[in-house]
Amino acid sequence: MTWKGIAPIVHQVETIYEKGIKVLLQELEQYQPFWQPSERLPKCDITIFPA
Repeated sequence: MTWKGIAPIVHQVETIYEKGIKVLLQELEQYQPFWQPSERLPKCDITIFPA
């Protein structure tokens, strides 16, 4: 598999994460300016543009 001629680097995560943990809205707001919602799936798919 390649994307734009570059093969991805993949690492398997074996950590078990706790359920029900949420990020506070105040913490999340600092990242939202970098999010661009998808035109086809605006509620489910976003692209993140780093600064």
